[in-house]
Amino acid sequence: MNDILFLKKEKVLANRTIYIEIKGRILKSIDTLTKYFEGERLAETCKKGCPNYGMKWSCPPFAVPFSNLAKRYTYAFLLIFSTEMKYYEDIKNKYLAVKAANVTLKSTIEKSTRDLEIVTKGYTLLSGSCRLCKPCYCKMGKPCKHPDRMRYSMEATGLNVQRLSLDFLEHELLWYKDKTLPRYTSAVTLVLYNEDFTIENMVRLLEESMKR
Repeated sequence: MNDILFLKKEKVLANRTIYIEIKGRILKSIDTLTKYFEGERLAETCKKGCPNYGMKWSCPPFAVPFSNLAKRYTYAFLLIFSTEMKYYEDIKNKYLAVKAANVTLKSTIEKSTRDLEIVTKGYTLLSGSCRLCKPCYCKMGKPCKHPDRMRYSMEATGLNVQRLSLDFLEHELLWYKDKTLPRYTSAVTLVLYNEDFTIENMVRLLEESMKR
């Protein structure tokens, strides 16, 4: 087996059953990610278009640059969970359909990557902003309540996730726009670590995590 994985898993929810396609790739040198750093551009994009800018400790301008994290680790595991929107076609409001699918994907991939983080003794960059506390203590001018568990998103650290997904896993990220559903929606995470895990290790760990 090479350093790429492809899995398809059934997930039974309260009101539907969906299938999640899982793609992953081990990057043997974390340095290969430095060319995907676009910190200033992405921070400016966040500032102009995201309500979380300056309102969450996990988001710009508080997030640390990817280079600050990368220097502590050797390897990276890029992981993508996606599901087709046909499983949500009964939801008439298309925006709410995408939102429902994304909530499931993000919670599922976060659980899996946090499990991987424990085993690899690594550090995870999540899909989207940290969701540990509602509201984030940043909004109240207070220090982060869980600094040991708070995690940044890949975008918040300045990584271009679209380019990464295309270049390493040939996976295009699709978005809801113009009131039109994408064919599928995705969540992307990155686990940084030092021990040389094989793709077989990662498959086994993911399988175990998704059973729990």
